[in-house]
Amino acid sequence: MLLAGIDLVEVDRIKKSMENPRFLSRVLGRTEYSQLKMRGFSAQSVAASFSAKEAFSKALGTGLRGFALDEVELLRDANGKPELKLSGSALKIAQQRRSHFSVSVTHTKEYAAAIVIGEEAEQSNMLNFEQEIRNKTSMQVTQLSDVKSMLKPRNPESNKGDYGRLLSLCGSDGMAGAAVLSARAAIRCGTGIVNVALPKSIYSIVASQVVEPIFTLLDYSQSGELSPISKTALFKALTNASACLVGCGLGKSSITSKIVYDMISNSEIPLIIDADGINIVAENINILKTVRVPIVLTPHPGEMARLLNTTVKDVQSHRLEYAKKFAAENNVILVLKGAGTIIAQPNGLMHLNVTGNAGMAKAGSGDVLAGMIASFIAQGVEPAKAAAGAAYLHGVAGDRCAKELSECAMLPTDMINMLPRLFLEIER
Repeated sequence: MLLAGIDLVEVDRIKKSMENPRFLSRVLGRTEYSQLKMRGFSAQSVAASFSAKEAFSKALGTGLRGFALDEVELLRDANGKPELKLSGSALKIAQQRRSHFSVSVTHTKEYAAAIVIGEEAEQSNMLNFEQEIRNKTSMQVTQLSDVKSMLKPRNPESNKGDYGRLLSLCGSDGMAGAAVLSARAAIRCGTGIVNVALPKSIYSIVASQVVEPIFTLLDYSQSGELSPISKTALFKALTNASACLVGCGLGKSSITSKIVYDMISNSEIPLIIDADGINIVAENINILKTVRVPIVLTPHPGEMARLLNTTVKDVQSHRLEYAKKFAAENNVILVLKGAGTIIAQPNGLMHLNVTGNAGMAKAGSGDVLAGMIASFIAQGVEPAKAAAGAAYLHGVAGDRCAKELSECAMLPTDMINMLPRLFLEIER
Protein backbone atom coordinates (compact mmCIF):
# COMPACT_ATOMS: atom_id res chain seq x y z
CA MET A 1 0.00 0.00 0.00
CA LEU A 2 1.39 3.39 -1.00
CA LEU A 3 1.37 6.01 1.75
CA ALA A 4 1.74 9.66 0.80
CA GLY A 5 1.71 12.97 2.61
CA ILE A 6 2.17 16.48 1.27
CA ASP A 7 2.51 19.65 3.31
CA LEU A 8 2.97 23.31 2.49
CA VAL A 9 3.91 25.90 5.13
CA GLU A 10 4.46 29.65 5.05
CA VAL A 11 8.01 30.63 6.01
CA ASP A 12 6.74 33.76 7.78
CA ARG A 13 4.59 31.59 10.04
CA ILE A 14 7.65 29.59 11.12
CA LYS A 15 9.72 32.76 11.48
CA LYS A 16 7.15 34.10 13.95
CA SER A 17 7.14 30.81 15.86
CA MET A 18 10.94 30.97 16.11
CA GLU A 19 10.57 34.13 18.18
CA ASN A 20 9.58 31.78 21.00
CA PRO A 21 12.91 30.57 22.45
CA ARG A 22 11.44 27.12 23.17
CA PHE A 23 10.11 26.48 19.66
CA LEU A 24 13.26 25.02 18.09
CA SER A 25 14.11 22.72 20.98
CA ARG A 26 10.50 21.50 21.10
CA VAL A 27 10.08 20.57 17.42
CA LEU A 28 13.62 19.61 16.34
CA GLY A 29 15.43 16.39 17.10
CA ARG A 30 18.99 16.49 18.45
CA THR A 31 20.81 15.77 15.16
CA GLU A 32 18.38 17.90 13.21
CA TYR A 33 18.97 20.78 15.64
CA SER A 34 22.74 20.48 15.19
CA GLN A 35 22.53 20.48 11.39
CA LEU A 36 20.23 23.49 11.30
CA LYS A 37 22.39 25.32 13.84
CA MET A 38 25.32 24.98 11.41
CA ARG A 39 23.14 26.72 8.80
CA GLY A 40 22.27 29.53 11.18
CA PHE A 41 18.71 28.32 11.76
CA SER A 42 17.56 29.68 8.41
CA ALA A 43 13.80 30.20 8.59
CA GLN A 44 13.38 28.49 5.19
CA SER A 45 15.31 25.43 6.38
CA VAL A 46 13.40 25.22 9.66
CA ALA A 47 10.14 25.57 7.70
CA ALA A 48 11.21 22.67 5.46
CA SER A 49 11.84 20.51 8.55
CA PHE A 50 8.47 21.41 10.03
CA SER A 51 6.77 20.68 6.72
CA ALA A 52 8.43 17.25 6.54
CA LYS A 53 7.06 16.36 10.00
CA GLU A 54 3.56 17.41 8.95
CA ALA A 55 3.86 15.46 5.70
CA PHE A 56 4.95 12.35 7.62
CA SER A 57 1.90 12.61 9.85
CA LYS A 58 -0.35 12.95 6.80
CA ALA A 59 1.25 9.91 5.17
CA LEU A 60 0.40 7.92 8.29
CA GLY A 61 -3.08 9.42 8.38
CA THR A 62 -2.79 10.07 12.11
CA GLY A 63 -2.15 13.80 12.17
CA LEU A 64 0.26 15.01 14.81
CA ARG A 65 -0.94 12.42 17.30
CA GLY A 66 0.85 9.43 18.70
CA PHE A 67 4.38 10.78 18.34
CA ALA A 68 6.39 13.88 19.19
CA LEU A 69 7.62 16.29 16.53
CA ASP A 70 11.25 15.83 17.54
CA GLU A 71 10.91 12.08 16.83
CA VAL A 72 10.74 12.83 13.09
CA GLU A 73 13.98 14.47 11.96
CA LEU A 74 14.74 15.86 8.52
CA LEU A 75 18.45 15.27 8.01
CA ARG A 76 20.91 15.72 5.14
CA ASP A 77 23.42 13.05 4.21
CA ALA A 78 27.00 13.78 3.06
CA ASN A 79 25.73 14.60 -0.43
CA GLY A 80 22.98 16.90 0.81
CA LYS A 81 20.20 14.38 0.09
CA PRO A 82 17.26 14.74 2.51
CA GLU A 83 16.24 11.74 4.60
CA LEU A 84 13.95 11.05 7.52
CA LYS A 85 15.31 9.71 10.81
CA LEU A 86 12.62 8.27 13.04
CA SER A 87 12.84 7.52 16.75
CA GLY A 88 10.59 6.79 19.70
CA SER A 89 6.90 6.41 18.95
CA ALA A 90 7.30 7.55 15.34
CA LEU A 91 9.74 4.69 14.70
CA LYS A 92 7.46 2.17 16.42
CA ILE A 93 4.52 3.21 14.23
CA ALA A 94 6.63 2.82 11.08
CA GLN A 95 7.87 -0.60 12.23
CA GLN A 96 4.38 -1.77 13.11
CA ARG A 97 3.30 -0.90 9.59
CA ARG A 98 6.47 -2.44 8.15
CA SER A 99 6.90 0.80 6.25
CA HIS A 100 9.92 2.71 5.01
CA PHE A 101 9.63 6.42 4.27
CA SER A 102 11.47 8.71 1.85
CA VAL A 103 11.20 12.49 1.72
CA SER A 104 11.59 15.32 -0.77
CA VAL A 105 11.65 18.97 0.33
CA THR A 106 11.91 22.34 -1.31
CA HIS A 107 11.46 25.95 -0.33
CA THR A 108 11.18 29.38 -1.82
CA LYS A 109 11.52 32.69 -0.01
CA GLU A 110 7.87 32.48 1.03
CA TYR A 111 6.97 28.78 1.28
CA ALA A 112 8.41 25.40 2.18
CA ALA A 113 6.96 22.12 0.97
CA ALA A 114 7.58 18.46 1.72
CA ILE A 115 6.47 15.16 0.22
CA VAL A 116 6.76 11.99 2.27
CA ILE A 117 6.25 8.65 0.56
CA GLY A 118 6.08 5.28 2.22
CA GLU A 119 4.90 1.78 1.44
CA GLU A 120 4.05 -1.20 3.57
CA ALA A 121 6.63 -3.75 2.46
CA GLU A 122 8.07 -7.12 3.39
CA GLN A 123 11.34 -6.93 5.27
CA SER A 124 13.11 -8.79 2.43
CA ASN A 125 12.24 -5.99 0.05
CA MET A 126 13.43 -3.13 2.23
CA LEU A 127 16.97 -2.93 0.82
CA ASN A 128 15.71 -1.86 -2.61
CA PHE A 129 12.79 0.13 -1.31
CA GLU A 130 14.14 3.66 -1.68
CA GLN A 131 14.87 3.18 -5.37
CA GLU A 132 11.43 1.64 -5.87
CA ILE A 133 9.80 4.63 -4.23
CA ARG A 134 11.71 7.05 -6.45
CA ASN A 135 10.58 5.08 -9.50
CA LYS A 136 6.98 5.01 -8.36
CA THR A 137 6.62 8.66 -7.48
CA SER A 138 8.92 10.52 -9.87
CA MET A 139 7.79 13.75 -8.20
CA GLN A 140 9.32 17.08 -9.11
CA VAL A 141 8.60 20.47 -7.59
CA THR A 142 7.96 23.04 -10.31
CA GLN A 143 10.50 25.86 -10.31
CA LEU A 144 10.79 29.19 -12.10
CA SER A 145 13.42 27.63 -14.36
CA ASP A 146 10.77 25.20 -15.64
CA VAL A 147 8.55 28.11 -16.62
CA LYS A 148 11.40 29.96 -18.31
CA SER A 149 12.29 26.89 -20.37
CA MET A 150 8.66 26.60 -21.42
CA LEU A 151 8.37 30.16 -22.71
CA LYS A 152 10.26 30.91 -25.90
CA PRO A 153 11.17 34.39 -27.25
CA ARG A 154 8.87 35.63 -30.00
CA ASN A 155 10.13 35.83 -33.56
CA PRO A 156 10.19 39.46 -34.78
CA GLU A 157 8.77 38.28 -38.12
CA SER A 158 5.87 36.31 -36.64
CA ASN A 159 2.11 36.92 -36.75
CA LYS A 160 -0.90 35.93 -34.65
CA GLY A 161 -1.24 32.63 -36.48
CA ASP A 162 2.15 31.56 -35.17
CA TYR A 163 0.94 31.59 -31.56
CA GLY A 164 -1.93 29.18 -31.68
CA ARG A 165 -5.67 29.27 -32.02
CA LEU A 166 -7.66 28.35 -28.90
CA LEU A 167 -11.31 27.36 -29.03
CA SER A 168 -13.03 28.00 -25.71
CA LEU A 169 -16.44 26.40 -25.18
CA CYS A 170 -17.31 28.16 -21.94
CA GLY A 171 -20.11 30.17 -20.38
CA SER A 172 -23.88 29.84 -20.09
CA ASP A 173 -26.82 31.86 -18.81
CA GLY A 174 -25.87 32.99 -15.31
CA MET A 175 -22.21 32.05 -15.71
CA ALA A 176 -20.91 34.50 -18.29
CA GLY A 177 -18.04 35.45 -15.95
CA ALA A 178 -16.36 32.07 -16.41
CA ALA A 179 -16.10 32.70 -20.16
CA VAL A 180 -14.68 36.16 -19.52
CA LEU A 181 -12.04 35.05 -17.03
CA SER A 182 -10.80 32.04 -18.99
CA ALA A 183 -10.61 34.06 -22.22
CA ARG A 184 -8.78 36.95 -20.56
CA ALA A 185 -6.28 34.58 -18.99
CA ALA A 186 -5.66 32.83 -22.30
CA ILE A 187 -5.04 36.10 -24.11
CA ARG A 188 -2.72 37.38 -21.39
CA CYS A 189 -0.68 34.20 -21.68
CA GLY A 190 0.04 34.86 -25.32
CA THR A 191 -2.39 32.91 -27.52
CA GLY A 192 -2.55 34.42 -30.99
CA ILE A 193 -6.29 33.89 -31.50
CA VAL A 194 -8.93 32.99 -28.93
CA ASN A 195 -12.32 31.90 -30.26
CA VAL A 196 -15.00 31.86 -27.57
CA ALA A 197 -17.99 29.67 -28.41
CA LEU A 198 -20.94 30.65 -26.22
CA PRO A 199 -24.73 31.05 -26.23
CA LYS A 200 -25.88 34.09 -28.18
CA SER A 201 -27.84 35.13 -25.07
CA ILE A 202 -24.65 36.03 -23.15
CA TYR A 203 -22.60 37.38 -26.05
CA SER A 204 -23.18 41.05 -25.22
CA ILE A 205 -22.14 40.50 -21.60
CA VAL A 206 -18.91 38.69 -22.45
CA ALA A 207 -17.98 40.90 -25.42
CA SER A 208 -18.37 44.02 -23.28
CA GLN A 209 -15.82 42.64 -20.79
CA VAL A 210 -13.20 41.18 -23.14
CA VAL A 211 -12.86 42.54 -26.66
CA GLU A 212 -9.86 40.66 -28.05
CA PRO A 213 -11.43 37.25 -28.86
CA ILE A 214 -13.46 36.30 -31.87
CA PHE A 215 -16.80 34.65 -31.10
CA THR A 216 -18.75 31.68 -32.34
CA LEU A 217 -22.35 32.34 -31.35
CA LEU A 218 -24.48 29.33 -30.52
CA ASP A 219 -28.25 29.29 -31.03
CA TYR A 220 -30.36 27.07 -28.83
CA SER A 221 -34.05 26.29 -29.37
CA GLN A 222 -36.64 26.73 -26.63
CA SER A 223 -36.24 23.03 -25.86
CA GLY A 224 -32.51 23.56 -25.40
CA GLU A 225 -31.35 21.89 -28.63
CA LEU A 226 -28.32 23.32 -30.41
CA SER A 227 -29.29 24.44 -33.92
CA PRO A 228 -27.74 22.53 -36.85
CA ILE A 229 -26.03 25.70 -38.11
CA SER A 230 -24.49 26.34 -34.69
CA LYS A 231 -23.31 22.74 -34.38
CA THR A 232 -21.63 22.96 -37.78
CA ALA A 233 -19.97 26.25 -36.81
CA LEU A 234 -18.76 24.82 -33.49
CA PHE A 235 -17.13 21.75 -34.99
CA LYS A 236 -15.61 23.79 -37.81
CA ALA A 237 -14.02 25.98 -35.13
CA LEU A 238 -12.75 22.82 -33.42
CA THR A 239 -11.15 21.69 -36.68
CA ASN A 240 -9.38 25.06 -37.08
CA ALA A 241 -8.07 25.25 -33.49
CA SER A 242 -4.76 24.07 -32.04
CA ALA A 243 -6.30 23.37 -28.61
CA CYS A 244 -9.75 23.43 -27.05
CA LEU A 245 -10.90 24.42 -23.57
CA VAL A 246 -14.24 22.95 -22.48
CA GLY A 247 -16.32 23.46 -19.39
CA CYS A 248 -15.79 26.76 -17.56
CA GLY A 249 -19.31 27.89 -16.60
CA LEU A 250 -20.75 25.60 -19.28
CA GLY A 251 -23.67 24.36 -17.26
CA LYS A 252 -24.85 20.77 -17.11
CA SER A 253 -27.75 19.41 -19.14
CA SER A 254 -28.43 16.56 -21.53
CA ILE A 255 -27.66 18.91 -24.43
CA THR A 256 -24.32 20.15 -23.07
CA SER A 257 -23.42 16.58 -22.16
CA LYS A 258 -23.96 15.45 -25.75
CA ILE A 259 -21.87 18.36 -27.06
CA VAL A 260 -19.00 17.57 -24.68
CA TYR A 261 -19.07 13.85 -25.54
CA ASP A 262 -19.10 14.65 -29.26
CA MET A 263 -16.15 17.00 -28.88
CA ILE A 264 -14.17 14.45 -26.87
CA SER A 265 -14.91 11.72 -29.41
CA ASN A 266 -14.13 13.81 -32.50
CA SER A 267 -11.31 16.10 -31.42
CA GLU A 268 -7.95 15.82 -33.13
CA ILE A 269 -6.36 18.49 -30.93
CA PRO A 270 -5.52 18.58 -27.19
CA LEU A 271 -8.50 19.12 -24.90
CA ILE A 272 -8.48 20.93 -21.57
CA ILE A 273 -11.56 19.97 -19.55
CA ASP A 274 -12.59 21.99 -16.51
CA ALA A 275 -15.54 22.54 -14.18
CA ASP A 276 -18.86 21.38 -15.71
CA GLY A 277 -16.92 19.59 -18.42
CA ILE A 278 -15.44 17.41 -15.66
CA ASN A 279 -18.85 16.87 -14.06
CA ILE A 280 -20.16 15.69 -17.42
CA VAL A 281 -17.20 13.34 -17.94
CA ALA A 282 -17.76 11.92 -14.44
CA GLU A 283 -21.06 10.46 -15.65
CA ASN A 284 -19.35 8.55 -18.48
CA ILE A 285 -15.76 8.13 -17.33
CA ASN A 286 -14.97 5.41 -19.84
CA ILE A 287 -15.14 7.89 -22.69
CA LEU A 288 -11.67 9.06 -21.68
CA LYS A 289 -10.23 5.69 -22.67
CA THR A 290 -11.40 6.15 -26.27
CA VAL A 291 -9.62 9.46 -26.87
CA ARG A 292 -6.68 9.70 -29.27
CA VAL A 293 -5.46 13.16 -28.25
CA PRO A 294 -3.92 14.57 -25.04
CA ILE A 295 -6.51 15.47 -22.40
CA VAL A 296 -5.90 17.68 -19.38
CA LEU A 297 -8.44 17.48 -16.57
CA THR A 298 -8.36 20.23 -13.92
CA PRO A 299 -10.56 19.12 -11.00
CA HIS A 300 -10.80 20.68 -7.59
CA PRO A 301 -11.28 18.14 -4.76
CA GLY A 302 -15.07 18.16 -5.13
CA GLU A 303 -14.89 17.40 -8.84
CA MET A 304 -12.22 14.77 -8.22
CA ALA A 305 -14.55 13.13 -5.70
CA ARG A 306 -17.24 12.94 -8.39
CA LEU A 307 -14.78 11.43 -10.87
CA LEU A 308 -13.89 8.73 -8.34
CA ASN A 309 -17.36 8.37 -6.81
CA THR A 310 -15.99 9.05 -3.35
CA THR A 311 -15.88 11.89 -0.80
CA VAL A 312 -13.84 15.08 -0.70
CA LYS A 313 -12.35 13.95 2.61
CA ASP A 314 -11.17 10.72 0.99
CA VAL A 315 -9.64 12.62 -1.95
CA GLN A 316 -7.81 15.03 0.35
CA SER A 317 -6.44 12.13 2.39
CA HIS A 318 -5.04 10.40 -0.71
CA ARG A 319 -4.24 13.23 -3.11
CA LEU A 320 -0.97 11.87 -4.44
CA GLU A 321 -2.10 8.25 -4.71
CA TYR A 322 -5.43 9.04 -6.38
CA ALA A 323 -3.97 11.59 -8.82
CA LYS A 324 -1.29 9.18 -9.98
CA LYS A 325 -3.67 6.23 -10.32
CA PHE A 326 -6.38 8.20 -12.15
CA ALA A 327 -3.94 9.68 -14.66
CA ALA A 328 -2.48 6.26 -15.46
CA GLU A 329 -5.79 4.39 -15.69
CA ASN A 330 -7.49 7.00 -17.88
CA ASN A 331 -4.49 8.16 -19.94
CA VAL A 332 -4.94 11.82 -18.99
CA ILE A 333 -2.90 14.61 -17.46
CA LEU A 334 -4.58 15.36 -14.15
CA VAL A 335 -4.27 18.72 -12.42
CA LEU A 336 -5.62 18.13 -8.90
CA LYS A 337 -6.06 21.63 -7.55
CA GLY A 338 -5.69 22.74 -3.95
CA ALA A 339 -2.92 23.65 -1.51
CA GLY A 340 -0.07 21.83 -3.22
CA THR A 341 -1.59 21.33 -6.68
CA ILE A 342 -0.50 18.00 -8.18
CA ILE A 343 0.06 17.49 -11.90
CA ALA A 344 0.06 13.76 -12.70
CA GLN A 345 0.92 12.22 -16.07
CA PRO A 346 -0.11 8.81 -17.43
CA ASN A 347 3.53 7.62 -17.32
CA GLY A 348 3.72 8.17 -13.55
CA LEU A 349 5.68 11.43 -13.63
CA MET A 350 4.29 14.10 -11.32
CA HIS A 351 4.86 17.76 -10.51
CA LEU A 352 4.01 19.50 -7.25
CA ASN A 353 3.22 23.21 -7.21
CA VAL A 354 4.11 25.12 -4.04
CA THR A 355 3.04 28.62 -5.08
CA GLY A 356 -0.32 30.15 -4.21
CA ASN A 357 -2.30 31.03 -1.09
CA ALA A 358 -5.73 30.92 0.51
CA GLY A 359 -6.72 34.21 -1.10
CA MET A 360 -7.13 32.28 -4.34
CA ALA A 361 -9.98 30.26 -2.84
CA LYS A 362 -12.59 32.29 -4.72
CA ALA A 363 -14.96 31.51 -7.56
CA GLY A 364 -13.21 32.26 -10.84
CA SER A 365 -9.66 31.29 -9.87
CA GLY A 366 -10.07 27.91 -11.54
CA ASP A 367 -11.33 29.56 -14.74
CA VAL A 368 -8.16 31.64 -14.81
CA LEU A 369 -5.94 28.57 -14.42
CA ALA A 370 -7.83 26.65 -17.10
CA GLY A 371 -7.42 29.55 -19.53
CA MET A 372 -3.70 29.75 -18.79
CA ILE A 373 -3.11 26.02 -19.32
CA ALA A 374 -5.13 26.05 -22.54
CA SER A 375 -3.25 29.11 -23.79
CA PHE A 376 0.16 27.48 -23.45
CA ILE A 377 -1.01 24.24 -25.02
CA ALA A 378 -2.55 26.14 -27.95
CA GLN A 379 0.85 27.74 -28.52
CA GLY A 380 2.48 24.33 -28.82
CA VAL A 381 3.81 23.73 -25.30
CA GLU A 382 3.76 20.05 -24.33
CA PRO A 383 0.55 19.60 -22.26
CA ALA A 384 2.14 18.36 -19.02
CA LYS A 385 4.71 21.17 -19.06
CA ALA A 386 1.95 23.67 -19.84
CA ALA A 387 -0.10 22.45 -16.88
CA ALA A 388 2.83 22.57 -14.45
CA GLY A 389 4.07 25.95 -15.69
CA ALA A 390 0.61 27.51 -15.66
CA ALA A 391 -0.06 26.29 -12.12
CA TYR A 392 3.24 27.82 -10.98
CA LEU A 393 2.53 31.21 -12.63
CA HIS A 394 -1.07 31.15 -11.41
CA GLY A 395 0.17 30.71 -7.84
CA VAL A 396 2.87 33.37 -8.13
CA ALA A 397 0.29 35.83 -9.48
CA GLY A 398 -1.88 34.98 -6.49
CA ASP A 399 1.00 35.47 -4.07
CA ARG A 400 1.80 38.90 -5.52
CA CYS A 401 -1.85 39.92 -5.30
CA ALA A 402 -2.06 38.77 -1.70
CA LYS A 403 0.94 40.92 -0.78
CA GLU A 404 -0.42 44.00 -2.50
CA LEU A 405 -4.17 43.61 -1.94
CA SER A 406 -4.52 41.07 0.92
CA GLU A 407 -5.74 37.49 0.71
CA CYS A 408 -9.20 38.65 1.73
CA ALA A 409 -9.69 41.32 -0.95
CA MET A 410 -7.75 39.95 -3.93
CA LEU A 411 -9.79 38.75 -6.92
CA PRO A 412 -9.23 36.43 -9.87
CA THR A 413 -9.26 39.47 -12.15
CA ASP A 414 -6.38 40.90 -10.11
CA MET A 415 -4.39 37.73 -10.82
CA ILE A 416 -4.91 38.16 -14.56
CA ASN A 417 -3.82 41.78 -14.29
CA MET A 418 -0.67 40.66 -12.47
CA LEU A 419 0.43 38.37 -15.33
CA PRO A 420 2.03 41.10 -17.51
CA ARG A 421 4.42 41.98 -14.68
CA LEU A 422 5.42 38.34 -14.27
CA PHE A 423 6.02 37.86 -17.99
CA LEU A 424 8.07 41.06 -18.07
CA GLU A 425 10.30 39.72 -15.29
CA ILE A 426 10.69 36.39 -17.09
CA GLU A 427 11.51 38.02 -20.43
CA ARG A 428 14.23 40.10 -18.79
